[in-house]
Amino acid sequence: MATQTSEQSGLSRTSAQRLAEAISLLQQGVELLTDLASDDATNGCLRDVDFDTLAAAEREIRRLESREAAARLCILPVLDTDGQWALQGARSFPAWLKVHDDVPEGQAKRECRQGRTLRDHLPATKTAALAGVVSGEHVSALVGVCTSEARTTALAAPMPGAQTTTLDTEGNEVTSGPSGEEYLLDHAIRFRLPHFTRLTKHFAHRVDPEADERGYRDAKAREFFDIGFTLGGAQVTGFLTEEHAITLNAAIKSIMGPPAAGDDRRPTQRRAQALADLARIALDNGHIGTGASVRPHLTVTVSWTELQQQIATAGINPDTEPEHFNQAQRLLALTRTPASFENSTGVLPDSLLRRIACDSEIQRIVFGPDGQVLNIGRRKRTIKGHLRRAVIARDRHCAYPNCYEPPSRCEVHHAVRHWAAHNGETSTDNAALLCWHHHDHVDETGITMQWTVTNGIGHWEFTNRHGQTII
Repeated sequence: MATQTSEQSGLSRTSAQRLAEAISLLQQGVELLTDLASDDATNGCLRDVDFDTLAAAEREIRRLESREAAARLCILPVLDTDGQWALQGARSFPAWLKVHDDVPEGQAKRECRQGRTLRDHLPATKTAALAGVVSGEHVSALVGVCTSEARTTALAAPMPGAQTTTLDTEGNEVTSGPSGEEYLLDHAIRFRLPHFTRLTKHFAHRVDPEADERGYRDAKAREFFDIGFTLGGAQVTGFLTEEHAITLNAAIKSIMGPPAAGDDRRPTQRRAQALADLARIALDNGHIGTGASVRPHLTVTVSWTELQQQIATAGINPDTEPEHFNQAQRLLALTRTPASFENSTGVLPDSLLRRIACDSEIQRIVFGPDGQVLNIGRRKRTIKGHLRRAVIARDRHCAYPNCYEPPSRCEVHHAVRHWAAHNGETSTDNAALLCWHHHDHVDETGITMQWTVTNGIGHWEFTNRHGQTII
């Protein structure tokens, strides 16, 4: 036992010496590089180097920075596991790293997570990052996939549809091919970062769409908006979901417009003024009263196949999900581009897409194989003006029990049969007025609606998924 301990100690010293040598060489290289960058005419400077050489050096420095960053990330989980940081009174390893490296708390937490994820779930990415094949941005994108057990499992599992079957020398079938992680890494090498980032989000959404739903629900639960009045004004604080933030931002931008000549206010000041103007316009023009106008909301970009698929799957029980909705086909259906808000890189949760599509304007744009626009169809509303006015006249306010939100804060819901999922017709018999909150609630919780006549008076009856009537 003593001999084994001595050998382990020797290996430890060797590793420590190699680490010290590496740091020393890095320091020497950085000293030479910074000396050149200091514009010291005595020893020469960067201005003496031709463009092509300088451009190649710049790119190589960036690649070396990525490799060094990957190596540093690999150090973090080793330090964390060692546990000696706790002896210094830190409540957590990220808290220790924040003080030790003098970095923001968010950065410390992000780097600790990246280091753990590379070690535990992304071995191929770790190797590629250390070799300088992928950048830190690629690493961040792949780490961003590991947000649920289903997604990390899919990264390690064989990629559906990318496997090939061959015969060995004895005639036995041998299946080979990349894992999900290797499949994504191959795209990281072949494509530029924006395309790769979209692909990783697409992959994550297909593997575990419920994770996006959980993120959306968590964001909604954290949403708040406060106006704290104080001397001379008020402090506005809050947090909005992406949907609400984009809607508010679009409205503020439409009010702001370009700055007038001589307007030297900061953009933040102009946005504050626009927010106040937005409220004044709504109040002064009666926009919060009744009416049947079509309100401009926000833009969602989605492929037609994805829209049909997601709406058609509304209400499907995952335990009895049919074979043609299985995980492999979700991953391989790359033509079904996930929905996203305009000017957003995030994926739109399926439930939110279904709710927005229920009462919206849809415009068809047909692209050719090379991305050229071939045809632009007219925008069509699922609930048109005269039908909307009839529904408003009948329901008067949100039809949900004990809710009296006015029509100006409501949407028209395909109540009995969804317009896409169940070939639901667009008619007054299949349309009900629901406020934004209850429209979302009905879609998310699987509530069904039926027009019922009681004592000669018609009304909407709401039933939850357990068959209980909501009153």
